[in-house]
Amino acid sequence: MTSQQEEKITELIRKYNDILLISMRLAVAEDFVNLLILNRDDKEFELNDLLDNKEELTNHIMKQFLKFNSSPILEELRNQPTSMPSMRKKSAPRKKN
Repeated sequence: MTSQQEEKITELIRKYNDILLISMRLAVAEDFVNLLILNRDDKEFELNDLLDNKEELTNHIMKQFLKFNSSPILEELRNQPTSMPSMRKKSAPRKKN
């Protein structure tokens, strides 16, 4: 990817950031609720009352999700290659955790 392409993608992400955040919040909340429904181990958890205020539920799920994952996600992004392996400049090998 060229630096021009990277800049354009960054610009577009900035432009669509609000929509992407809402999409991510909804996807994480929906997946969480589906896991509760499908996972029989969590069947004692009362979902009905929570679904009455979906906005509050979604906000809390996202807040907790980010709390548990922000550092690992940032670390993963930090360790991602910035270019395709075949195009990557030769550099020192990455440290493995």
